[in-house]
Amino acid sequence: MYKLIARIGSIAYVAAIIVVTVVFTIRDANRNLVREVMIEAGSKIDIADFFKRCPDDAEFVTDVSSIDTKVPSVYQLTVRYDEVFVEDVTLKIEDHTAPKGIALPHDQYASLEWPDASECVGFLYDLSGIASIEYRDGTPAYQFTGDYIVPVVVTDWYNNSTIIDVPFHVTDDHNAPLFYGIHDIYIDDSEDAAIDYFEGITYVDDYDEAPKVLVDDSKVVIGKEGAYEITYKAMDKAHNLRKQTAYVHVVKKRATNGTSGAGGGWDTSHHNDVYRMARDIVKKLKGKNSTETAKNIVSYVHSHVWYTTVRGNQTFEDAVYQAFTKHSADCYGYYATTKILLDVAGIPNMMVKRYPVKEVGHYWNLVKLGDSWYHCDSTVYQYHHSSFFKLTDKKIGDSHHRFDGSCLPVRAGGTPEYVKDLEKESK
Repeated sequence: MYKLIARIGSIAYVAAIIVVTVVFTIRDANRNLVREVMIEAGSKIDIADFFKRCPDDAEFVTDVSSIDTKVPSVYQLTVRYDEVFVEDVTLKIEDHTAPKGIALPHDQYASLEWPDASECVGFLYDLSGIASIEYRDGTPAYQFTGDYIVPVVVTDWYNNSTIIDVPFHVTDDHNAPLFYGIHDIYIDDSEDAAIDYFEGITYVDDYDEAPKVLVDDSKVVIGKEGAYEITYKAMDKAHNLRKQTAYVHVVKKRATNGTSGAGGGWDTSHHNDVYRMARDIVKKLKGKNSTETAKNIVSYVHSHVWYTTVRGNQTFEDAVYQAFTKHSADCYGYYATTKILLDVAGIPNMMVKRYPVKEVGHYWNLVKLGDSWYHCDSTVYQYHHSSFFKLTDKKIGDSHHRFDGSCLPVRAGGTPEYVKDLEKESK
């Protein structure tokens, strides 16, 4: 009897030890498990992050291969470990990393509107995306010439911010360009009398090497005697404007050799030989190769001619002459002036017309640079401040530059059916 009681007691003791051992094993396993884990967006999901001491057999029951860790979110996962344990855990993907980017140094005239802060930084990168770009201290208001550092704050969608210091060179320019040599002009009363408005005239600006210059001769009546006021206008990059007037005197033609007037007279040949004028200009624009020369030509026309609406039809020479002497033209004049300079420089080029024409037409140049043809447009646009140079069909494909490619040689990156491709894209 005593032996039976002793045996039962031993069994109960062993069972108690087993129960206690199991209880402590479960408790230890639960204590070792990390039920909520946070990782930085873009990081790798690692099973070891869910344990203080990761068991050798720990694994995810949930398929985590489809989780995009670049996108912040919360996931409920299931893990298996120590052969028998299966538990639910929480994975939080959060973005605590500020955006990255670089400063884009700017030149700024004090009198002009400051650029948007987004134009002052570039090469931005952030996993969650950029939410805002702002000047840290509000839009700058520097009024004096000097070099300044302007802080720009870039913030992502999770309110992580970084400050990028942008260098600005500010120019306090309140002086308009100056004219030298403006004088009255004398021509005869011939219907085809030509005027070189800029003969003997120069202009300079203290900061802008190539201010915009034109002459308003809208009051001049060719072929009719009289004194007509003309106005010279020069504007620099700071929008300082200079106006100066003179007179065109139309006098009765004398029976002479065709010269008259102050300061050397006039030439009654057809528009003072625009090709001679073009040759003189090209001498100054020659580059190291044809591509550099073409770029200089397109930039020259873009920076030396102001856009104006031309009434009536102009011949090729009329348009070029107006651009050379009055520094004004419509889109045809920009095309014609660019073409004559390219022709003189020996660079192959041809006309491109807008197609289809819905309201008004447009013209620009197709230029062969190397072995390929590229679009070049020197016209001044309000929406595009620089010239278009060496562009493929795709790069120049906006509403102003629709065309029928089947009428042209195949362009770099283009096809003869380019206009049809555009129509497909718009549907």
